[in-house]
Amino acid sequence: MTGNSTSPITGDTVSRDVRYGPGVITATGAAVRDLGGRRVLLVCGTRSFADSGAHQLLEGLEEQATVRRWSQFAPNTDAADLEQGLAVLADFRPDVVLGVGGGSAMDMAKLLCAFAGVADREKLRAAIRSGDPVLRRDPHLVLAPTTSGSGSEATHFAVVYVDGTKYSVSGPQLRPDRTLLDPRLAMSGSPYQRATSGIDAVAQAVESLWSVGATDRSRRRARAALRLLLPAIESFVQEPEERTARAMAVGSHLAGRAIDTTKTTVAHALSYGITTGYGISHGHAVALTLGAFIAEHARAQPRDLRAGVSAEQHAVTMAHVLEAFGATTPAEARDRFVALCHRLGLATSLSELGVPSASAARELAGGVNVERLGNNPVVFDHDSLQRLLDSVY
Repeated sequence: MTGNSTSPITGDTVSRDVRYGPGVITATGAAVRDLGGRRVLLVCGTRSFADSGAHQLLEGLEEQATVRRWSQFAPNTDAADLEQGLAVLADFRPDVVLGVGGGSAMDMAKLLCAFAGVADREKLRAAIRSGDPVLRRDPHLVLAPTTSGSGSEATHFAVVYVDGTKYSVSGPQLRPDRTLLDPRLAMSGSPYQRATSGIDAVAQAVESLWSVGATDRSRRRARAALRLLLPAIESFVQEPEERTARAMAVGSHLAGRAIDTTKTTVAHALSYGITTGYGISHGHAVALTLGAFIAEHARAQPRDLRAGVSAEQHAVTMAHVLEAFGATTPAEARDRFVALCHRLGLATSLSELGVPSASAARELAGGVNVERLGNNPVVFDHDSLQRLLDSVY
């Protein structure tokens, strides 16, 4: 990490160029120039681009390159929107795709790079469903997050929905050529937006800690993320200032770097059905079950763990999670997480958020392919997921 960062992050197998600091968004023109860019497709939200202050980049950027702005996509990246974006890409033929916004804008920018040149509707859907890794892309990719939470700027994957089903597209070429991490950009969102983005970063750090795919390096990053995020998130949501904005920006990026190694686990797997079924924002949907999952993971016995998972390592990991929340028991950790959500203004029961009945809540478990939860250290089946959903109804 370069720029004003005092804690550079090194050692990745894939080179990264992260420019960090208040006001670094104004260096977008220089980033495009460094990449030899002359035509830039700017992928951004309709309102958030101006509200965040990211529009400041346009003056320097437009001096450097011809810019076309595209914002016609929904908050949850969808294949139908991606089709339209690919048509814009084919018509404009940019040499740089610039994603500025939250997770949806950055994921869409990554997806445009991944599927550039795919014009046929069915071929696009088949390519998404195939799960083949993205090993090449033609446009350069620059990402600038305007929220502190999604971590999309740090990962090699992107989410896209096809006919209501969620798919993850991944590959080393989905990492950007350059990231502009400007902590000021996240200060302008609504308190709810700051809360849901921030709690998503907390969830990513927690899930990456216990993930089967965790490494020593990813655990260090996840623990460092929690040390930054948890003391800052309440003040940042209630009345953001540069000190807390810096902690949230770096903390969420570290959580994203951890998740880039480990991928998400069961709380995220359940969240997608909650979001698509009831319109609950992604970070909030993850938070609804995370407290219960913390307790379940912390009280798990060796017999509850997936084959090959070290019971000793899992116990150490969960001790770190409990310590992060200042808790000594699984129930206390759950209650502290739920209390944090309440202080952030986030409802923590499915009934408060429009799920009409306990049976409707239990049906959400059916949307999770438990065979694909191999990244989760504790084994869950549909019955145990239903019991957990009962507990948060």
